[in-house]
Amino acid sequence: MKKIVGLMAIMFLGFQACAQFQVKDLLFSSGSWHGQLTYLDYTSGKPYSMAANLQVSLTGDHLGYIRRFEYPKEPQANSSDTIYINKQHFGEAKLVQYSKVSESEFSWITEQMGEDGNDHRKAILRQTYLIQADQYRIIKEVQFIGNAGWIKRHEYHFTR
Repeated sequence: MKKIVGLMAIMFLGFQACAQFQVKDLLFSSGSWHGQLTYLDYTSGKPYSMAANLQVSLTGDHLGYIRRFEYPKEPQANSSDTIYINKQHFGEAKLVQYSKVSESEFSWITEQMGEDGNDHRKAILRQTYLIQADQYRIIKEVQFIGNAGWIKRHEYHFTR
């Protein structure tokens, strides 16, 4: 019984911490970031790295988190999105963990069902975000349905 109460307390604190996570907490991350994307090429089974940049800003009402990914040698791959935090979700992905170490150091993990791989297999997609004053990392891991292990699909590593 003590284990169940302890587990429930940990879950409650985790959910409470997630509920406190707001886009405006990420204002410090606004600006230009430069670095690279390293991803697993499923065809060759080897990692491939390329230059990547990230522009971050907030919407005027500070409710949306705007990201623009730029690839200097492959501009056709450039993309942007606006993400909102709402009811335990960062965008469409469920917020499963959140940690605020200081005013300029955050980490959080999201998960969602999706597809990945050359054959578009169903999978759980996990994103881990690690942001500090001078570093910004996004790590995507994939767990294909029916498999126990996780595959590191890609990692963005930016500095400023």
